[in-house]
Formats: sequence, C-alpha cells, structure tokens
Amino acid sequence: MASSQSPQQGKAAEDKKLDDLVASTDTGARDPDNSAAKWTILGVALTWSLFQLWYASPLPFILNIAILNDTEARAIHLAFAIFLAFTAYPTLKSSPRNKVPVQDWLIAGVAAFCAAYQFFFYEALAGRVGLPTWYDTVVACVGMVCLLEATRRALGPPLMIVALVFLAYVFFGSSELVPNVIQWKGASLDKTMWHQWLQTEGVFGVPLGVSTSFVFLFVLFGSLLDKAGAGNYFIQVAFALLGHLRGGPAKAAVVSSAMTGLISGSSIANVVTTGTFTVPLMKRVGFSSEKAGAVEVGSSVNGQLMPPVMGAAAFLMVEYVGIPYFQVIKHAFLPAVISYIALLYLVHLEALKGDFQALSKPQEPKPAKWMLIALGLTVASIAIIAGAVYWLFELAGLLAQSSNLLWAVVLIGALQMALYFGVSRAVPADSRWKLVSTGAIIACNVVIGAFGVYGLVKLVTALFGGVAVYVMALLVFAAYAALVWYATRVPELELDDPNKPVYRLPEVGPTVKAGLYYLPPVGVLVWCLMIERLSPGLSAFWATAFMLFILVTQRPLKAFFRKSSDYATQMKASGIELLDGLIAGARNMIGIGVATAAAGIIVGTVTLTGIGQVMTEFVELISGGNIILMLLFTALLSLILGMGLPTTANYIVVSSLMAPVVVQLGSEVGLVVPLIAVHMFVFYFGIMADVTPPVGLASFAAAAVSGGDPIKTGFTAFFYSLRTVVLPFVFIFNTELLLIDVSGPIDFILVVSSALAGILVFAAATQGYFAARSKIWESALLLLVAFTLLRPGYWMDQMIPPYRTVDPTQITERAAEAPAGDSLRVVIEGLTIEGEEARKTVLLPLGPAEGKSGVQRLQHAGIMVQTMGDQVQITNVVFNSPAEKAGVDFGWKVRGLQVPTQQPPKELFFIPALVLLGGVYLLQRRRNPGRPAPKPQPQGAGAE
Repeated sequence: MASSQSPQQGKAAEDKKLDDLVASTDTGARDPDNSAAKWTILGVALTWSLFQLWYASPLPFILNIAILNDTEARAIHLAFAIFLAFTAYPTLKSSPRNKVPVQDWLIAGVAAFCAAYQFFFYEALAGRVGLPTWYDTVVACVGMVCLLEATRRALGPPLMIVALVFLAYVFFGSSELVPNVIQWKGASLDKTMWHQWLQTEGVFGVPLGVSTSFVFLFVLFGSLLDKAGAGNYFIQVAFALLGHLRGGPAKAAVVSSAMTGLISGSSIANVVTTGTFTVPLMKRVGFSSEKAGAVEVGSSVNGQLMPPVMGAAAFLMVEYVGIPYFQVIKHAFLPAVISYIALLYLVHLEALKGDFQALSKPQEPKPAKWMLIALGLTVASIAIIAGAVYWLFELAGLLAQSSNLLWAVVLIGALQMALYFGVSRAVPADSRWKLVSTGAIIACNVVIGAFGVYGLVKLVTALFGGVAVYVMALLVFAAYAALVWYATRVPELELDDPNKPVYRLPEVGPTVKAGLYYLPPVGVLVWCLMIERLSPGLSAFWATAFMLFILVTQRPLKAFFRKSSDYATQMKASGIELLDGLIAGARNMIGIGVATAAAGIIVGTVTLTGIGQVMTEFVELISGGNIILMLLFTALLSLILGMGLPTTANYIVVSSLMAPVVVQLGSEVGLVVPLIAVHMFVFYFGIMADVTPPVGLASFAAAAVSGGDPIKTGFTAFFYSLRTVVLPFVFIFNTELLLIDVSGPIDFILVVSSALAGILVFAAATQGYFAARSKIWESALLLLVAFTLLRPGYWMDQMIPPYRTVDPTQITERAAEAPAGDSLRVVIEGLTIEGEEARKTVLLPLGPAEGKSGVQRLQHAGIMVQTMGDQVQITNVVFNSPAEKAGVDFGWKVRGLQVPTQQPPKELFFIPALVLLGGVYLLQRRRNPGRPAPKPQPQGAGAE
C-alpha cells in the first residue's frame, strides 16, 4: 500500500529525526509535556549560564560578593551538568521523552549533591587531607556511579566503558588476569576515592577546571551567535561566493563548516547544522549521497582543529603543554587552514573528474561605466584612507612604527584589485585560478580590515591614553549600530530550502551586507585573545557580553531604522531569543561538562598508577625502536582511544596516554620534538575517530542527512581526510609548519607557500587528477613532489647530517656562547627508577644570554653539572624545571653535545620539485588541452 505522507510531512519527519540526533548527543532529547518539569529543566539551564557569566566576570571581585576558588567553582559546574544529564537525557533510547520519571529526579538530586560536596564541605575536607571519613567515601562512591551513568546517557557507552576499565585497573592491577607487563600493586577504596573525587587529581582536575573557566563561555558565545542568526549568515555568504563554481555547493559546505567550526565544539552538530542545507545541493549538482556526506564530514570534523576553540582542546593544551593560549593558536593555525584549502581543492578536482554541473549565478548587471566608477572609487578610497591614516599617525608620533603597516595596506589593496580585475573576472568559473583568486581576494579583505583595526586602536591609544578603552568601546558600539543600519538597506536573510524544485543562489552584495554586524563580537574575541592577551575566560566573557547586547538590540534597532512601529513585538522576540541562547548554551555544555569529569577518572588513574609508562613500553615493544613505526602505532592507538568520544574527552585521553609515548621514545632515538607538536599529533589522530568506521559518529550523522550508506560514507570521508592524516607526520619532523623557529617575513612566506603547495599536490596525487586523470606513475611523482615541498630538510639531511657531536666537557662553554633564547641539545645516559640503563636526547632552554655565565644558563634550564676528567655528571636537577620535565635525572652523565652543522638552504630542493611538478602538468595538459565550461543548473531544475 502506497504511503499517504505528503512531501512536506516527509521533510518535517526527516528534520525532526535530525533534530533528535543532535539533541541525543548535544542538548538532551527530553521534552517533557509537564510544564513544571519543562520549566525546571529550562530554569536550571538558565541558572547555569548566569552562574558561569558571574564567575567569569570581574563583578565578584569588584563587589566582593560570591568569590569562589577553582575547586568550589568546579564542584558547582559539575553539579549543574550532572543534574541536567539525568533530567534532560532519557535512560534508554526506547524510554519516553515526554516525561521525567520520579527516579530520575531523585538520582539527579543525589548526583548534584555528590558533585557539589567539595563546595559544601570545602574547609572540612581541607582539614583532613588524605584521611577521608566513611561519609566522604560513601559520597565519593555514589558520585562516581552517578557520573558514569550520566556519561552513558549523555555520550553513549564508549567513554563510560573506558573509564570503568581504568577504575578496574586501579583496584585489580595486581590480579593474575592482568598481563605482567602492566601489573601494579593496586589501591584501597579510601585512597582511590580520595584521589579521584575528593581532591583535584581526578574528576575535579584540570579537564573539569578548563571546562569551568573557559569552555562554557565559548560554547555560550557560539550558541548566542547562532541564535542571533550568524549560522544562517555564514552558510548564505559561502553559497553566494562559491555556489556558482563547479561543484560550488561542496565548496560552500567546506567554507561554511570552517566558519561554523570556529566557534563549534561538536563535529556532529556541525555536520547536521550545515549539512541539512549543503548536502541536498551537493547531490543536485552530481555528488553521490556518500560523497556529499563525506565532504560534509571532512569539513565539519576539521572544524574541531580550527582555532580559536578547536573543540575546546585549545584551552586544555594551555594547561597540559604549559604555553600561553596565543602560542597554541599560533601553532595550530597554519595546519588547520591549509587542510581546509586542500579540501576545497580536493572538492574541485572531484567536480572536474565527474564533470559536475554548477548552480546558476544570479545576474547582477554591471555596465562597463559602473565598473570603471567602482574601480576609481576603490583606488580613491585606498589613497584617501592611506593618506589620512598616515597624517594621523604622524600627528600622534607613531609614524616610525606605522609606515610599514601603511605600505602593507596599500600593497595588499593593489594586489586585491589586480586579482579582481586581472584574474577573477578573466578566467572561467571552472578554473582552479578562479577558486584561488576568490580566496586570495577574501584574504586581502581580511588582512586590510585587520590592519585598519590595529592602526585605529593604536591611534586611539596614543590620543586618549588612560580613557582609550572607553573610546574604543564607544567606537565598537557605533560600528555595530552603523552595520545594523547598513543591513536594513537589504532584505532579511531567510534560510532557503535546498529541497525545493527551484533554488536560486543568493546575490553576493545583499547577502554579505545583511549580516556584517555579526563580525564585531568575533572581532572583540580575537582582539582580546590575540592583541590584549587577556585570559581565554575573560576574553570570552567580553565577547559574550557583547553578544547579549546584540541579541537584545538587533531587532529593535532594525525596526527603528526601517521606521517600523512594532517595537513591543521586536523587544519580546529579542527577549525570547536571548533566553533561548542562554538555555541552549547550557544544554550544549551538558555532554562537555560530564565528559571532562569522566575523562578526569582516566587522568587520575594515570597519575595514581603510572600506566603511562606502561603504554610507552608497549609501543616500544611492538615498534622495535623504529621511529616511523612508533609514530604509526601511536597514531593508530590514538584513533582507537578516540572512538566514540567527544572532542574534549578525546584530547584528554590521547594526551594523557599517548603524548608521553612520543616524547619518551622520540628522545631515546634522537627525535626531540616540541611538546606542542606531540600534543597536536595525537589530537589530530584522536579527532580522526569521528570520521573512521566503525564508530565514526560524524559519518553516521552525515549519512542520516544524505541518505547514504554510513560505512561507505565513513571510508570515503577518511579517504578525503588523508590530507589531514599526513599533516601530523609532517609537522613532527618539520616543526616550521607549526610556525616554530620561523624567523622573518621571507622565511614565513616560504614556509606558508611551500606547505600550501605541498598539501595541494598531495590532494591531487591522492585524487588521481591534476590537469587530467593521472597515471599511476604520475601520482607517484606527485607524491614525491608533495613530500619534498612539505619536508625539504629530509633530502638535505641525507646529504649532510643536521648535527655533529662534540665533547661533553664543553657544556658550560657552549651554554655561555649560545644566543639568547637558544637551547642546548644534550645526549644523556643513566639508570631509570626501575634500574634500567637508558639513553636519550633532550633540549635544555638556556634563557637570556646577557651577563650570564654558562653555569647560570644551565641553572636556568634546571641542572648543575660537574666535570671529572673527560666525563660530565649531572649533580642536581631543579624540581619542575625544563630539565626535569624533559626526563633529566640526578646522577646521569652527559655523553655528548649535538651542535648544528652548516647546511646549504634546504629550500634548494624546491627547485627540482617544482621542475618535476611542471613536467607532470605539461604532460597532462597535452592529454587534456582544455575543459568545457560548466553547464549552469537551470533555475527550475529539480533535485537529482
């Protein structure tokens, strides 16, 4: 019997299914019919958001009211998260979602009390450190059971099972069932519960602290931004700019997911949010269901690697690696960006291989005279702005430090015009140069805008001194009001239905204008983080406060500028959006709060039992000491450990267990890698678990959107993600990719351009298409070119070793001669705590050079040495010093100093690589001298 369901009903059912998918993983799937239950859940979520805003703000210290220490705040944070986990998430998938059973209310209350126990009895617990009462132990045990159940409800079984395995290891580590290599003596119940629940080593440790201090505010900021309409704006802008290119919907999916990923903490939510719009359009222009889903997975999961949030892992890295937040963002930026650019290029090649059609572009007639007028106005504007800024800076006495900035703005403006009028308008829409020029023009706009804002702030600071911050606040609010007025000159953006028989791409101009006022709060966030170097929590607070202001005012301001009289209606709608944003932000945090607490069990187990050393021995055993095999096994284990885990828990687990493996085994074979590179390595592979079957959650979400096969979607997405998989292996050996030890603008340009070219060539090699379909030997040559561009130092190292070993007795002399901020590369040898002989290579940072002797500079690194004949022995290691963190121990001997050799520039190998690349390109152009222009999709064409 045929179904009587209408297409509209089918679409509504599909949308509800996707909403339930996001709710079941991010916000909680319960929607009680009982108004009291509904309002209780919403009220608790709202209170949580308000509490976090209060805790992050300077108000407690200004008013001297409700000042909380870190432990108390973490306890309250987990109490809110665990209460909402039991009330917002059903017990089982089959459980009713329209009511909250009585037992869940009771469990939620008990669990919240156990979580808040350290808040209620903080002073009493501080007075009996390490000596828990029976009551303490009972509360800890009940709380632990409740936390594990809350984790299962909110995140599914994987993290709960991993936490249970680690807890079982704590108690039964000496059992005969445990392999000898990982056995340990075990711990009592009192000791374990004190360690895991009643102090800050386990559940209430660093991960939950980061969730409390930083993550909540960023998630709330993203939620408010989305409620204001920014998510729709990002998608529409991406389609307006890229939708008319060959494979345009897929390219727009990549860009919109990148913009969403900037503030998103969930790859699944990213997939569903952008995928419901982009996937049907990708299928319309020729992508199969699996390929469309795979593109969305690749771009959405990459959003977890994109600064400034990185799925909240950036803030955890600050704590675990011990470097400032700005440095984390700096190191993470280039790999994330080139990975996205490579995905854009990969999508372009996929469209060329399949000869996919393009969606038609709206006709925006621009007579030649108007183009000339626009050109003249652009040139005049740049000249006038440059001249005015030059004069103002000269007046303010800042010309010496600003002239380079002005020249940079002028040159970038000229480059932008050259690209627009000389390249972008001249090349066909399906050309890769069209894609490159479009991206370069956007980048030029961003850079000019950033320079302009930087120059303006410097000018205001020079002119207004101590009150400059208030002047800047007024200017920001004025800019916001002006952009809202500008937005009222064009129609409101509406989210088009990509499943409609007729789909028309939005026009670029009106689309961009309609939401420019969403950019100031993002600018405030970036400015506070990158320029003012405020803490991430305080930066997010000011940006979130600005977003609260926008949600309250954007509708009334639009009504005022449009001379509408329905202020009351608009104010009411603004209030509802504000409350929705605050509640949604808290509900989005339930899973993250519970996940960081549960992951704390794993961290606590590592610190209590020393299981991390066992992982090192295991990887060393199976890799046989081979560095490449060690990295491969570490990557595989990171991927396995990350399966089914949200981003925050994922990073906590892989960084606790696998990062020490790379550090320890690498130092034993002479591979000394900065700690941030190691953490980025394991994090990248942990995130790949969201892509890879059989547990790739993002791939299953994308298959639900596209209607494709989940397993096939997952494997296709992993194939598309090979460009992301190869990057960690590159930056382990070539840390310049993380912008480490990059000196000067020329060096920076070489690093960026070679990395970008290398990853694009790698994408072409893996896709089997460059200028034409590649033969196997051509793909092999492209892989060789990509390897050379990404790691040119490999070939130079084969010709001339990068280091030579000198006599260890020169250690103080070499330390004294080293430049300021340099490090000494030292080979040491000695007995480990287990009584085994070990040899490793370590880097000792020497700090300032001026007026410091070699002995003082070694003390800065944390060691003292004594020379006895031809041997040098370490006589002291300072606790928590760089030397101690690197694994240097008292009584070890210095066996050698490794100093750099004089190598020719490794960039010389770019020349043969580029010649080889040009040869492959010419060969393929002979086979494929030209491609027909893409056929625009007729406006009335239906979905595929």
